Amino acid sequence: MPERPRQPLELSRADLQALVESLGQPRYRGDQILAWLHGRDVLDPADMTDLPRTLRETLAAAWSPTPDSTVAEVAVSTDGTTRIDLSLHDAACTQTVLIPETPDDVEDEDDTPPPASAALPALPPLPVLPTPSPQPPIPWTRSTFTQCLSTQVGCAFGCAFCRSGSVGFVRHLSAGEILVQRHWARRTLAERGDIARTVVMGIGEPLHNLEALLAALRLLADPRAGGVSPRRITVSTIGLPEGIRRLGEEFEGRIGLAWSLHAADEETRRRLLPAASRRPVAEVVAALRAYPLPPRRRITVECVLVGGVNDSVHHARDVVRLLSGLRCKANLIPFNPWLGAKTDLAAPAVAAVEAYRETLAAAGISVFVRKPRGADVLAACGQLLGTSDGGRFPPPRDVGG
Repeated sequence: MPERPRQPLELSRADLQALVESLGQPRYRGDQILAWLHGRDVLDPADMTDLPRTLRETLAAAWSPTPDSTVAEVAVSTDGTTRIDLSLHDAACTQTVLIPETPDDVEDEDDTPPPASAALPALPPLPVLPTPSPQPPIPWTRSTFTQCLSTQVGCAFGCAFCRSGSVGFVRHLSAGEILVQRHWARRTLAERGDIARTVVMGIGEPLHNLEALLAALRLLADPRAGGVSPRRITVSTIGLPEGIRRLGEEFEGRIGLAWSLHAADEETRRRLLPAASRRPVAEVVAALRAYPLPPRRRITVECVLVGGVNDSVHHARDVVRLLSGLRCKANLIPFNPWLGAKTDLAAPAVAAVEAYRETLAAAGISVFVRKPRGADVLAACGQLLGTSDGGRFPPPRDVGG
């Protein structure tokens, strides 16, 4: 089978500059193309109106005006969460999710406010105005969304609570296939809202597909392309130390990092994450401590709590000891059941989650309990797969870590 040509969305700034120069155009034309592709979601060169006509015609002859993927299904939850299924060029499927932001998401922001002692400029006195008649409170607007991106078709790591790994690993997504999820999400949103934050927490282990991930993040965070602030991007990993180091070096720690810990003791963690046996907790923590966090930023530590497995106060105390001295916050995610999950996995009791949360909070760890979002359309954490039954996937293959 001939090699699939690179798609416009995955061409780097250097690629585009070299391309336009080879066509006798100045390098800045490459930046203009970047802005059209990633800033305005325009893929058809004929619509890139600030480019010379001859360049538009040349690009149009070489590029397809549409992505080589299509939206197979859009499912909207009762809470507004939107799951978008994408059919890829080889009939494989992946998913991306749009989650409406709420006041809880704002409270969970990494940056802390400036110290109270910070000097503020004096303001002129306000004029005395008539007392207005009482007005009802302004409701929270759900016009900003967090997008959850996938990086693979299937997953090689087989976490017990996660549906994505239940079919095994199929293949990596290219940088363009990662970025096209944003293109389709913005088309799906249309006038409904904007994407405020991006989390790479969908199907697959992002750091397993490291080169494509880094290429996609460079374009996403480039002010001339996607224009997304790195502080609004978070990458989640089960803990691949070499990938953590590369991500930190590439972006100087400005990309947010989330670690799927789930349990501090090796036995329980291996039960939930079989691949964890190859990456001892101590090795992962050492990589996290070396991650070059900017001031006032924290690493997010994620714990999916499974009833009777890792949700006790004893497990919480183990986590407290492990995280001692690490600049972090914790997200507790009650297990979201899905059809076909192992029968010994169950959602934790509300009281157990609260006791776990109180244990971490008492130790001075900022901790948040994540409410299920999109569970009724299989869009909640751990429920993504790519297709409803896996029937369109080729036979899975284990590629290791």
